[in-house]
Formats: sequence, C-alpha cells, structure tokens
Amino acid sequence: MSPLDVPVLVPLHGIASRHDLPLPFSFVVTGAAIALAVSFALLLLAWRERRFTDPAGLVLPRLTRFVDHRAVRLVLRLIVLVSYALAALALVAGQDLLTNPIFGFVFAWMWVGLVPLSLLLGRFWRATNPLRTIHAGLCAVARTDADAGLLLLSRRIGVWPAAVGLFGFAFLELVQPDRATLPVLRFWAVCWLVILILGAVLFGSRWVGAADPFEAYATTIAGFSPWRRVDDQIRLVNPLRALMAVDPPPGAVAVVCVLLGSTAFDSFANTSWWIRSVQDSAISPVLWGTGGLFGMVIIVAATFELASRLMTPLRADDSLTAADLPRLMAPTVVPIVIGYAIAHYLSFLVVEGQRTAIGMSDPLGRGWNVLGSADMGVNSGLYDHPSLMAVIQLVAIVGGHILGIVAAHEKSLVLLRPDAALKGQLPMLLLMIFYTCSGLLLLFSP
Repeated sequence: MSPLDVPVLVPLHGIASRHDLPLPFSFVVTGAAIALAVSFALLLLAWRERRFTDPAGLVLPRLTRFVDHRAVRLVLRLIVLVSYALAALALVAGQDLLTNPIFGFVFAWMWVGLVPLSLLLGRFWRATNPLRTIHAGLCAVARTDADAGLLLLSRRIGVWPAAVGLFGFAFLELVQPDRATLPVLRFWAVCWLVILILGAVLFGSRWVGAADPFEAYATTIAGFSPWRRVDDQIRLVNPLRALMAVDPPPGAVAVVCVLLGSTAFDSFANTSWWIRSVQDSAISPVLWGTGGLFGMVIIVAATFELASRLMTPLRADDSLTAADLPRLMAPTVVPIVIGYAIAHYLSFLVVEGQRTAIGMSDPLGRGWNVLGSADMGVNSGLYDHPSLMAVIQLVAIVGGHILGIVAAHEKSLVLLRPDAALKGQLPMLLLMIFYTCSGLLLLFSP
C-alpha cells in the first residue's frame, strides 16, 4: 500500500488538532468519581513524613560511560541533525500538500513525540538538540567558546522566552490560518531559527535552554523520567523522586500553564458550542482563537498561582516569598500535563507519526525512497477500537491526576510547616481535581 492509498485522517483546515473521539459520559462520571475518591483518600490517609527525598537510585556506570562516549554523542547528534536536514529540504523545496512530511514532522514528531521521547530517554533532547549542534559548529569554526556569548544572560530570565515561544507554537498549531501550508510554516521556522541562533551567538548556549520552546517542553517532561544524572552518573530512579529533585527555573510556571492551557483549548475549540459561536459571530475566527487560547492559559495560570499563594502563610521557610511557591510547586503539574498529552494526542502521534516516517523517504514528492520506508503502509487500527481509546484517555487523565496529587503532597511536606502540611495542600488538591474534571468534561463534549 502506498501512502497515497491511506485515507487522510487530518482535517482540511490543518494537521494540528485533537483527533481522539469524545469520551462516553459514563466514563467521565466514573473518572471524576475516582479522582475525587482518591484525592480525599490521599488527603486523609497520606504519609506525614517525606518519602521521596533521596533521588540516588540505581547507579549505572556502564551506561554512563556509553552515553558519555564522544563517538556515541556525535552519532546521535548527527542522526538528529540529518533528520532535521531532510525536514528542512521538505520545508524549502517540497510540495505544498498535506502529504508533505514536514507537517507531520513538526506537529507529530517534534511536538507530540517529545513526550514519550523525554519520558523514556530523559534529557535526550537537550543533548541532541540540532540548534545546539549548529551553534557548536559555528563556534568551532570561529574558535570561540560555545558557552560564552557577547552579552551576559541574567539567570532571572529562566525559561520565560521559551514560555513565550510555546505560546507562539500553540498559536501556530491551533489558531494560525493556513497553518498546514508551506509559506506559513516557513515563516515560523525562519523566526525560530534566527531568534535561537542569533540569541546563542549573543548570549552563549544558555540561550538555547532559555528560549527554545521544544527544549523547554522536553526538559519539563524529562523531570518525570526514571533516568537522572546524579554526581555525573546516570541513575535509574523512581520518577517521583526525580520530580521532587527538580529545581524549576524562573518561568517554569508559565511553561506548564501554557502546555496545560493550550491542550485544554484544543479540546474546547473542538466542541460544538465553540464552533457554532465562532461561525455565527462577525468577529474574525483568528481573534476568537487568539482570545480563547490566551484566556485558557490565563485561567490555568491564575488558578495555579492562587492555589500556590494560599499556601504562603503556612510555609516552613520564612525566606520563601509568595512568588517562590508557585515556581517550586510547578513540577507537581507535570504528571497532569503528560496525562493530558497522552489523552489528546496518542492516536494522532501513532497514525500521523507513521505517515511522516513514510513521507520522510520522499521529502520532495518525487518518488524517492531515501530511508527505505516509502512502500510501508499506515496502520490506523487504533480508530477501530474507540472503547480502548476511551479507556486509555480515562486512565491517562485520572492517572496523571493521582500522580500529581502524590507529587503535590510530597512537595507540601517540604515547603509547609509539619503541623500545617495537610491543611495547606487543600487548595492545590482542589485545583488538581478541577483540572482533571475539566479535562474529562472537555473530552466528553461533542
């Protein structure tokens, strides 16, 4: 079967949108009941002393030596760089059709694919980021230090530029007119490349970590990976222990709120109420989409800030300010972000990821078979099992909620006074219940 024989599963208006079927209402009620029951059970019966304090885990010296070997790192960097080169070829000289693999490369591989990649391989993306490779190559030619730039980048910057970039990508993915056309994607790609490379020249390689939305996304998800480097050794650890050891930079709250809010808006924008309202309005759909996306991110950010700041009077360390608590609590939302991503985009990644793998063998649409995958077919069997997909969605959202509650409880034991740890985490508990029930209802909405 050729890729052209496969039914196109993406909508005509663009490749990037939610594709999973709405949850049955009975599943929504069941999931909400489980979330409520488990949440309050944890609150009443949870441990009173920290359990996830030691991130040491199992030391793996052989794996560390293998991963740190110069040849291994070089090969991995080259593989990623070559894949980006093929994608760039498709972007610059490919056909302006949905069959062009660049659209799946950006919206399926680069975006959704970062979730399983970062969970399974930890900070793999930071080590192989093609922008870092390009910048390192330029510095090698110029015989300059890649870490040193012309200007000093303040640590207060954190990942705020990346949060802005994440919002920009969410706009491209969910709002931008004609987003699945080459001129639009070329414009955004050039902006991304120029801003990141010029910034790296000015501020050094730290700019990539601070401003690249994809690296910020991958690093955030990797915080929940079982792989962690401790004392320069790779270790296999409990993901909750790894998450507790994360020291979130400034802007971490903005990153998780954009991730959660944009995914929620993706579901909301597919409801019949939203579609009908936009169609019946005289206001531009772009303004509707921009306002809806921004509004959803603001709702997530405002509620998270409020819940975190309500914990301030009960903090154990008086040197912590009300602004510090949201940043320190930000990693506890990561399991919910992961659950949302799996629930919304799993089938899209599986099906569109296969189509992209096929198309990458022929980036220009000229009948090539560069990677030997051009004659493969797309297995879209997931769509034949809507009940299975519904169960996966339910487990992902409720499971992410439960892990988020556990992480929030453990973090509360660190940040709050011992006599107030349980009472102080109640606002965060209610917030996570709100996130979970809202996510389930959005997935139910036809």
